[in-house]
Amino acid sequence: MTKNFRIGIDTSGDRNPRDKHFNAKAMKAMGLDFLCYKYGGVRGKTIKEACAEAVQLAKECEENGLKFYLNVETGNFNEQILSAEGYDWANREDGNHLFKVPDEILEELAKYDSFMGLQYDEMEHSQLTRNLSLTLDNPKCDMVTLGETTGMTFEEADNCVYENAKALVESVVKHGDLKVYSEHVWPVLFHNFARAGITPAYKQMKEHWSNVWAACAMGASLQYNRELFSCVDFWNHNTYPGHSPEEMWGNMLFAYWAGIDAMYIEATHRGIYDIVDGDCDNIVWGKHGEKLLDFSNRYIKENVRDYTFRDYEPATAIIRFDDTEWGQGENHYCTVDDHGTPARLYWIDYLFGSKTLKTSPESEEWIKAWSTITHGNVKENSMSWNYAYPYKGMPHRSFAPAYAPIVYDDTVSKELMQTLRLAFLCGLKISDSTYKAVCELVKENGLTVVTSKRFAPAEFTEKYNGGTAVFADGKGKWIITDNMAGEELKKEIAPLLGNSDEIVYKFKGGKEVIMKVSEDGNELTVERNF
Repeated sequence: MTKNFRIGIDTSGDRNPRDKHFNAKAMKAMGLDFLCYKYGGVRGKTIKEACAEAVQLAKECEENGLKFYLNVETGNFNEQILSAEGYDWANREDGNHLFKVPDEILEELAKYDSFMGLQYDEMEHSQLTRNLSLTLDNPKCDMVTLGETTGMTFEEADNCVYENAKALVESVVKHGDLKVYSEHVWPVLFHNFARAGITPAYKQMKEHWSNVWAACAMGASLQYNRELFSCVDFWNHNTYPGHSPEEMWGNMLFAYWAGIDAMYIEATHRGIYDIVDGDCDNIVWGKHGEKLLDFSNRYIKENVRDYTFRDYEPATAIIRFDDTEWGQGENHYCTVDDHGTPARLYWIDYLFGSKTLKTSPESEEWIKAWSTITHGNVKENSMSWNYAYPYKGMPHRSFAPAYAPIVYDDTVSKELMQTLRLAFLCGLKISDSTYKAVCELVKENGLTVVTSKRFAPAEFTEKYNGGTAVFADGKGKWIITDNMAGEELKKEIAPLLGNSDEIVYKFKGGKEVIMKVSEDGNELTVERNF
């Protein structure tokens, strides 16, 4: 069968020979398919010199049977990056602070089959926080990445970000068969970016819930027909590696059995491998590296996966207009080490990066829905340990129990909702076409819908008097509630929520994968019924 799962690695910290861009011996031993190459050493060089280096990387990859894309995260940490000619790599003509690879370099790289395109790392993060990574060293810095949204409505801000993301994609794909990838910190803007043509890459581990982020990214890829990448990220705030080899193994299992197209590890140093006395051929594997070797060279060969996420049959959906809310708010922060000094990163309430668009109870509904879906593991007012207070005293957990979950945006089609048993209508708006499809699925398929009064049929809202109330409708029912994390609601839908220690995935052909979650929430035991 055709290989439907690819493994890559972020080359940060790679112990490579001085005249090479990566350690080919180590890459081969890990059984890799592609490299996420951190690209940024261009300051002060001519564009011709930078192009020659990039082309050399492409040739090295082709010689070793590897694909690669350029990760341009360096733009997130530099206000300006000037070439010898004065070309500014970090800022665009439209005023957006967004790394721009010169056309002549993309034109050359597109000639090589090894070149996949560009990855914009944490692009949604830099838009939402107005480039927080820059303000740590320069508090006066105030730069947006995908458009100034202050003063706009939510719909205008959404469209502004989309149009700029689309323009970014067009500036790359015009050079050939290339793609733009985006690795997200937060579980937002996946759908906006995918609609614009960007391939989603969600993070696993880090300070987040791996399978919650996956549900958001997977919904975007299904809706907008994109590939789906995952980044198994060892960072945990400022600690690297901040996750155990056992947790890494659980996350590799998850990416594989959830049907993800491609998984890459961040990164090569401090845990994957090292070298002895500067000899790049004398490789010593760390405990994390041993796990990766075993997974790529043994496990996936002994456990063939004959499906991808495109065959997924979700049972539980959150449907919402993505207004970028994940848990921002007044005095919401996490504490990190800033060059030896504790520093607070404040998650200012800038939805879409706008100084005038703020969180509301409607925006927070989907977080409460996640809390219900995950048997209370996700906290009601935060999706991430990066807003630490709701998770105070709770060690990081990668996995939250959930029964076949997915997140769709407010325009999802009826076709993609056919297998749903339970759907939450959340947030600021739902499109007319999606709402019509939901109403039909309640009557025809027996769908159970949880919503506030805003999205319930008038015939039922007229009878609603607060709390949680159930209304039969054809084969299904509407549950109107004023608290999507309320105990009354949880009791009503308990038969649809699955077991409190399992993540369940269902795929076409009656395939079911049950992932038993360990007591500490970081390891999985996989059971298959096929």
